[in-house]
Amino acid sequence: MSSFEPFPQARVVRKGGQLVTPPPEPSRLGEHLRTALAYAIGLWPLTGVVLLAIGLIYMAGMWGSP
Repeated sequence: MSSFEPFPQARVVRKGGQLVTPPPEPSRLGEHLRTALAYAIGLWPLTGVVLLAIGLIYMAGMWGSP
């Protein structure tokens, strides 16, 4: 029977006569940051255009200020 829950149920195993729970899963934040960096490097022309646009908008805002 399949489950549609995103997280599996916790399992407890018996090892050497004592109950042992599995270690917690590592954080996936590093994996997401690595993926975002890979996209930014892979799409370097688009990344360059976006950074250029942000710089020009910043310069235009500073040009008009007293």
